[in-house]
Amino acid sequence: MKAIIAEPTEDGQDPKTATEAVLEILPKSKFLRNVGLEAPAPKKSATTAVHARVQELESEVQAERQGSAALRCQIEYQQNQLEALTSKFEETEAANQKQQEELETLKKQGEETNSLLRRLLSLNKD
Repeated sequence: MKAIIAEPTEDGQDPKTATEAVLEILPKSKFLRNVGLEAPAPKKSATTAVHARVQELESEVQAERQGSAALRCQIEYQQNQLEALTSKFEETEAANQKQQEELETLKKQGEETNSLLRRLLSLNKD
C-alpha cells in the first residue's frame, strides 16, 4: 500500500491517498471474502445465466434501435410528403384565386358588352 501511495503521478495529478490505495488493493485481495464481508465469486452457471441475460437484453436494445431508426425514416418520408402536398396546395390556391379574379373581370366585361348592345339596340329602334 505504501508503494502505491509513493508511486510517481502524472503531471498535474495529486498523489494517491490512503483511501485510494485501499480501494485499488481490496478488489485484488481475498481478505474481505475470507472474513465473510464479501460474497464469494459467482459460480460459472450463474455467470453463464447472467451472460445469456445480458446478450438477450442487448439484442432487445438493438431491435428497438432498429425499430426506432425505421420509424425516424418513416417520419422523415411523411414530412417530405406533407411539405410537397402543402406546396402543391398553395400553388392550387394561388391558381384558383387567379381564376376567380379573371372570372370577375370577364363578368364585368360581359356586363359592359351587354350594356353597350342594349344601347345600340335602343338607338336602332329609334
